Amino acid sequence: MKKKSKGKKALKIILAVFIIYLLLTVSIFTIVTVYLNKINRAEDVVPVSPEDEFFDVDDGVTSDYEIDPDDIVWNPGMDLQDEALLNILLVGQDRREGEGRQRSDSMILCSFNSETNELALVSFLRDLYVQIPGYSDNRLNAAYAFGGFPLLKETLYKNFGVTVDGCVEVDFGGFKKVIDTVGGVDINLTQAEAKIVGGGATEGVNHLNGERALTYARIRYIDSDFGRTERQRNVINAIIEKMRNRSVSELMNFVDSVLPMITTDMSNAQIVKYALQYAPALKELNVNTYHVPSEGRYQYAKVRGMSVLIPDIPNIRRDLKEKYLPF
Repeated sequence: MKKKSKGKKALKIILAVFIIYLLLTVSIFTIVTVYLNKINRAEDVVPVSPEDEFFDVDDGVTSDYEIDPDDIVWNPGMDLQDEALLNILLVGQDRREGEGRQRSDSMILCSFNSETNELALVSFLRDLYVQIPGYSDNRLNAAYAFGGFPLLKETLYKNFGVTVDGCVEVDFGGFKKVIDTVGGVDINLTQAEAKIVGGGATEGVNHLNGERALTYARIRYIDSDFGRTERQRNVINAIIEKMRNRSVSELMNFVDSVLPMITTDMSNAQIVKYALQYAPALKELNVNTYHVPSEGRYQYAKVRGMSVLIPDIPNIRRDLKEKYLPF
């Protein structure tokens, strides 16, 4: 009788522990789901018909390097085999309230290696002349306008061999709110940049709110689009620096605030998986920044009426494999 009594008691304890574990699991799942359901999900894309494709012609721009598109030879180059990395594409969209999907104003690949705690921020310039699957060759930023995240990911893979695991998009309004949510960012400005940013900004380190950080990130005409993408990476790096030493509760509050401002094609399960794998590395994360194309890896040209950068794809893929991505 005693053995049966002990057996029943042990069974009740095991059952109680299982129920508690189940309740905790359900509670955590519910909390995480509530948080992540605040994020905007990429809607099913209705692609632009290839018959309705368009080219952003630069009227009045002349070039000594006008090229017939049929004369461009595309060489794929080496296979990157980047499956071991987590590649998240940040997409900045030049969209105002009430507008539909526009061209991607900025495209920054965030490539993580959890084993080495390395992060590479790689900007792909919007004026790159590339092959867009199912369409005529065009500027890289047209891929997003024609087919959203799916076509942009296909285009990056076809041309540069990069496998994108997920996309995160923010428009100008969301960008400003994200900066304000972290309490602004500290940016080292040149004299020319400070003059454009305004608001009392001076040469040297300045604390910028969302409005001024956006102005800074969009500066182009004091140098080039190469300089503009560097400024965008500077802002992202500044955000990372601010978040390094935040407590778990502070990070959760930040996430809770910014989720409604962004759009993604990742599922809740994917986001949780990536967060658990990479969030612990934040404090010790080593960040490096690059841009594609780099010097000597492109040719200025006018094609289909557009001033573009024709990429040296084999050498760009080699740079990504051997220098940029954190293998």
